[in-house]
Amino acid sequence: TNNGGYFVFNPSTGEALALPDSEKPLKMKLRVGISRWPKPKLPFYVRVSYGLGYCTLRKEYKVVRLFSNRQAGGGDDEIAPARTEVFVLNTPGYWRPSAENPPPCTVKEKNPAVFLNGYLHFLCCDGGITTFNISDETFGSLLPPPDFENVASVLTELDGCLCLCYGEPDSEDPILVCVLRDYEEARWEKLCCIDRTAWTESERMLLNSLWIAPIGIYNYSGGGRKIMFGTGSCQVFAVDPDGGDPEILLTPEDTMVGSCEDDYVPTFVLLEESLVPVGASIEDMVLSSPTTEAWFDILKWLPTRSVLELRLVCREWRGMIMTDCFTQSHVIHANLKRSPLIKFIVDPRFGYYMDLDEWIGQDGFLPDF
Repeated sequence: TNNGGYFVFNPSTGEALALPDSEKPLKMKLRVGISRWPKPKLPFYVRVSYGLGYCTLRKEYKVVRLFSNRQAGGGDDEIAPARTEVFVLNTPGYWRPSAENPPPCTVKEKNPAVFLNGYLHFLCCDGGITTFNISDETFGSLLPPPDFENVASVLTELDGCLCLCYGEPDSEDPILVCVLRDYEEARWEKLCCIDRTAWTESERMLLNSLWIAPIGIYNYSGGGRKIMFGTGSCQVFAVDPDGGDPEILLTPEDTMVGSCEDDYVPTFVLLEESLVPVGASIEDMVLSSPTTEAWFDILKWLPTRSVLELRLVCREWRGMIMTDCFTQSHVIHANLKRSPLIKFIVDPRFGYYMDLDEWIGQDGFLPDF
């Protein structure tokens, strides 16, 4: 969504499930505190990429997010290893670490992972591909074709294969499309190289976009095949792999969509009809379990620090404690018979704070207060 939150959505049924901690993930928040006692630096990440995959062994859907380019707390230049979290749909658990940590890599949020043959594929900024086995949660890597190293590419699926597309956005550079035909030998096949300068000026103006990627291949009546492309401005066109003028298949002005602004994010994908439910929210699962609901009523009376420690007991407790309904209930019940703690906000931009009871009797506050 525009504010950064993520949903799992089934277009066939219209069901949508909001993912927790996705609008501004905790790992992407700069958390700095001030105290008389030394505290460890809390690292944070500046890049994240999401993906959805299906585990055939456990019959469950997993949302995976890969954090990378992590900077150490306090503004240091040190870059720490990437980290991955997994959220299993329709379970009362919360985000958890993957079974294995990813190799060194840097991803972008506008490059979502592509799920194919049991693996999620994350496109890295250097053109490489980090793979994630959705069943055993282990990592691997794929080398890109020679022409795709350190270039701005788009990763997608085409003709049942992993596909890399390169065409400098918003330009007349040729569109180069390669597909991975052999996983074991990492054998890439160059499918086509489309010369946009051969198009008419009106076609180049219409299909000039910040995002262009192949979304499908189909046979046409002449006995040949055409590659279907989508653009960030919601245009869909098809071209013959051997070249020729583009065939405009869809424009937003011709549909119910209406006009839309051009963007770098993926806009089109072919839909596979499905009746699979997206799953229940954590709140619904908490209220549907008598045991969990009982713990809900007990934990909401405890002090914050006790609750933070108890959320490490199990995934179900962590999932329950991190819900909005528990947070709101805890604020009310945990403070009924206590005086609220008083804290001074030193710098609201970065969340600097200090407890009043720690500074009673001190000569003065910090210089930047």
